[in-house]
Amino acid sequence: MDGIRLVTRADDAGLNKTTNRAIRSAVKDGIVRNISLMAPAPAIEDAADTLLELADGIDFGLHVTLTSEWDAVRWGPVTKGSQVPGLVRRDGTFHLMVSELDAECPDAGQLMGEVEAQYNRLESLGFSLTYLDEHMLVGSVGTLADGMRSFASAHGLAYDRDLQADGKLTLPADWVGPGEHPGTELADYLSGVDTGTYLFFGHPGTKEEEMQFLKGPGGRSGEVAMRRNRERRMFMDIEIIDYCENAGIRLLRYSEI
Repeated sequence: MDGIRLVTRADDAGLNKTTNRAIRSAVKDGIVRNISLMAPAPAIEDAADTLLELADGIDFGLHVTLTSEWDAVRWGPVTKGSQVPGLVRRDGTFHLMVSELDAECPDAGQLMGEVEAQYNRLESLGFSLTYLDEHMLVGSVGTLADGMRSFASAHGLAYDRDLQADGKLTLPADWVGPGEHPGTELADYLSGVDTGTYLFFGHPGTKEEEMQFLKGPGGRSGEVAMRRNRERRMFMDIEIIDYCENAGIRLLRYSEI
């Protein structure tokens, strides 16, 4: 199909209530058409309350989450920790980084058992899922990508990793993310790309107090909030909305690829 098509995706739904509200705004007043859900995250029930009303216009996806990267905001598996000892630290929460998880060489059965538990958790909250993607590229752990590929196929889900590998979806390698003028910067970038289907994802947030607690090892308070506020604006600023309309850009759900 001729023209530029964008798969616009908001990640980390369920992280906190502020994130859920920011994602809702990025759908209702912006260009987001896909929402990736973190089943183990603290505000996933609030995500159902906040986001299910959008179901007619967007796709929901399983954002497979097997790490917990923040200092003060922590979570663990949906499965009881005693059943997946290779996935958790002593305190019962996930490892901070994918590299730490990989170093534990967790059993494939534990990994896929948790993936299935996350899927079932989201379904139980009322979400109808159409795709599967990865939080922090966790598919690089062992043979997990193969397991998730089979799982996605068995459940009728599009697998983001394979869509990119097969050339059906392009993640622009030279897009470095939004700066001080998010909507203008994304519009300017899109004005120079060739015809194709592109993935643009972000983590919509705001600079509200709840976001200030998001800080990883060595990070400074407020940095994540500022970055995620820019990622919200990337999807909502009038410059990108006008550009998509004027340039005839089609906004896609995963189910429409």
